[in-house]
Amino acid sequence: MKNYDTILIFPDLHLPFHHKHAFKFLAAVKAKFKPDKVISLGDEIDGHAISMHSHSPDLASPNSELEMVLSAIKVLYKIFPEVDLVESNHGSLYYRRAAANGLPKRVIKSYNEILEAPKGWKWYPDLVVYSGEKPIYFCHGQSSDVLRNSKNRSMSYIRGHHHSKFEIRYWANSLGLYWGVTSGCLIDYRSLAFEYGRTMLDKPILGCTVIKKGIPQLVPMLLDNKGNWVGEL
Repeated sequence: MKNYDTILIFPDLHLPFHHKHAFKFLAAVKAKFKPDKVISLGDEIDGHAISMHSHSPDLASPNSELEMVLSAIKVLYKIFPEVDLVESNHGSLYYRRAAANGLPKRVIKSYNEILEAPKGWKWYPDLVVYSGEKPIYFCHGQSSDVLRNSKNRSMSYIRGHHHSKFEIRYWANSLGLYWGVTSGCLIDYRSLAFEYGRTMLDKPILGCTVIKKGIPQLVPMLLDNKGNWVGEL
């Protein structure tokens, strides 16, 4: 199994409802840390118009939303031509909708075809990747208790899905030190797509995670009082 020195992980983007400076932020993180592996924790797209839940009539139609996604994500392809992505509840909405209406997955386009993605973008149910000579488990979301998830896997563990959590929690046993990471998000939480969270006390935390020789580091995306990225890491 290949061992990676530096892994850049970007969390939930929910295209096209991502923060307007999310790509600039990720490009700056890439330039600073020079990763030899890039992983997405899923929810790369939102799929608001085809959601299983209620959605705003003031937002785009399914076709128009997909066009907006393609316009945005093609910029990301240029910054990150190779990315491993884990499947997620929003990212898989086209397949979930098809299954709910009796269509087998084999008649639906692949992720790469739907998103016009380069060959370097590959989707997996979950991933185990080595850094610092130790395995790390990557997924979109399981139990909300990231420490229990890490212990159940008997390895370090990182996930997305929980927008208002941006944390590293450590634990140890007789074999060594382990950690669990919840990796925040990079959404525009003021968008109508996230209107459901308007009255929630806990708000989304913007940032991403870098793993260097097996040790995680949170990289917050600092904003000014107008919601703009301040341009610092």
